[in-house]
Amino acid sequence: MSTAIPPAAPEHAEAPRKIENTPGRLGTWPVNTTVARVGPPWKRRLSRAALLVPKVRYFEKLHADVTDAQLVELSMGLRGKARGKWDLDKLLPEAFALASLAIQRTLNIRPFDVQLAAGAVMHVGGLVELATGEGKTVSASAPAYLNALSGKGVHVTTVNDYLAKRDAEWIGPVYQKLGMTVGVLQQKMDEGDRITAYKADVTYGTAAEFGFDFLRDRLKLRGGQATAAPFWAAWTGGGGGRLDPRVQRGLHYAIVDEADSIFVDEAKTPLIIANPTRLADPEEQVVFKWADELARSMKRDEHFHMNAKKDKIELTDAGKHLVRYSNPPTGKHAKAMDKLLEAVERGLHAYYRFARDQHYMVNSENKIVIIDEGTGRPMPDRHWRDGLHQAVEAKEKVAINMPSSHAAQVTFQNFYRLYEKLAGMSGTLLPNFWEMRKVYRRWTTKVPTNKPNLRNVLPDSVYPTEDAKFDAVVQKTQEMLASGRPVLIGTRTVEASKKLSAKLTAAAVPHQVLNAEQNEHEADVVAGAGQPGMVTVATNMAGRGTDIKLGPGVAANGGLHVIGTERHEAERIDRQLIGRAGRQGDPGSSQFMLALEDQLLEGLGGAKQKELEALGKAGGSRDWNSFAPLFRLAQRRIEARHYRQRLDLMNYDKQRQEMLQDLGADAYVD
Repeated sequence: MSTAIPPAAPEHAEAPRKIENTPGRLGTWPVNTTVARVGPPWKRRLSRAALLVPKVRYFEKLHADVTDAQLVELSMGLRGKARGKWDLDKLLPEAFALASLAIQRTLNIRPFDVQLAAGAVMHVGGLVELATGEGKTVSASAPAYLNALSGKGVHVTTVNDYLAKRDAEWIGPVYQKLGMTVGVLQQKMDEGDRITAYKADVTYGTAAEFGFDFLRDRLKLRGGQATAAPFWAAWTGGGGGRLDPRVQRGLHYAIVDEADSIFVDEAKTPLIIANPTRLADPEEQVVFKWADELARSMKRDEHFHMNAKKDKIELTDAGKHLVRYSNPPTGKHAKAMDKLLEAVERGLHAYYRFARDQHYMVNSENKIVIIDEGTGRPMPDRHWRDGLHQAVEAKEKVAINMPSSHAAQVTFQNFYRLYEKLAGMSGTLLPNFWEMRKVYRRWTTKVPTNKPNLRNVLPDSVYPTEDAKFDAVVQKTQEMLASGRPVLIGTRTVEASKKLSAKLTAAAVPHQVLNAEQNEHEADVVAGAGQPGMVTVATNMAGRGTDIKLGPGVAANGGLHVIGTERHEAERIDRQLIGRAGRQGDPGSSQFMLALEDQLLEGLGGAKQKELEALGKAGGSRDWNSFAPLFRLAQRRIEARHYRQRLDLMNYDKQRQEMLQDLGADAYVD
């Protein structure tokens, strides 16, 4: 697959909305001068960036009339200075000005002051919270260009292949206008194309691809491929291969788009390169099937205890007794009793912690496919570790694959700390402010919006049961359609999206559904969610990174209305959903409609969850909205649990690396 970027934006790309820069959004010069000296670190960075914007505008005006050829000459002059060890901070005003001119000539848009300030913060290795719809792709282009001048390569990471390719194609011509090269990584690319992509000045790709290439390179070095070419190959140009087998250059500077998704959501699972797996023989399946049958027969609180707060299942003495005397498997694939107990606990996890159409789905090939809870997207190349995947396969009666052994692994936390300089951006980083500081040693700076926010966030509405909630959602949708406003409905699971779709269909409400089973035209469906008469049902943040443009007359009627049918396990995912409405100064509104049957309430503990569920089913004329604070309390407890899990994983990986290094082994290759 070629990594060359076309010289112009793709034909299918929509013309950006013409939105003018709003001056004064970054504050006054006297205030910024003061804060830049004595403010807290995260505010100092924004004030210093605000003071640089007039200098950028000066150079932008100075070079406004140069020809395209002269623009390249100016850019190459800066590259010469950067490679001559000039301080990049001193080159920033002119480099940002050239990037701004290239954007104007290529994309016909002029970067806002707030975008230039966000770029300046990212240049110094900061994280920025830039509201949804504020143009993060453009904001990242100036610091990416500036840091690429040194010739060491810049990595811009996104959450999926589609966004990596889209961003590279859309913004690529800007870099080319400045004499820079652009590459893009995609899954299943051959090695030659990967080498070409990494040799480019700016390389776009998913966080996982950068991480996996790092691990693959370590495996090559461990396998001795670095000495595959004879010493004279450097002079003769031949001799059996490249001297350096690695595809990736050094980890110089990275800008992480949707940083909360990468640094938080993905950080719960390490990147692992596994050895090839295979279907289990009938004899090898015995333990998995036996544990599955036994797990089905066990009773909660009699044979096992489930601690939802700690995401843990433990067998009781009665449960262990049942395992011991339930005819455990024998033969060459039998396991010791402690391993059999673990197999049964994994079987219980498959039943009580993993729900079909929420945590996983069974695809058309009858295989288990994990669903990313943060985005609602299927992840066909991911597998649960330590026999959990096999337990779910046994539960669903599909073909069981043998657990694979690990060849190399690294966590996102430890991988990204290998970069010399790290920056990131997202619309929802502040809820994890201190985690970003503790784990990644980065301050998070909130950048103002280009236009004042007109979004109206309505109070949560609580209902006794899920059925009552969905009926209310249908009614609210009909009200919004009658007033000429489109509606985007966010669900947490595939199952919920199906159930709500059935109710909308019964009420004769035309709509589109976007979930892990139907995601082929994800970006197109989400992009059209703001058109008149549109109703879109989507799991979580499907289509994240896609701009929603309001259709004719929609703004005058109040804009897009977003309905959340459940609060998520993290507040920032709720904020992402809310951020779909009221982008770039557009009007809009949002509301969460909740039920006492919502899964989130398990964060309060199993007993409290059952009590609330029974209360809801009993019905009555209670003030159900008075239960709204409990949802946020449950959410905070689950967030704290996940934070501990991420820290535990990072510390485990760090200790593992230190142990391997003490043994003289590679810290990333098992």
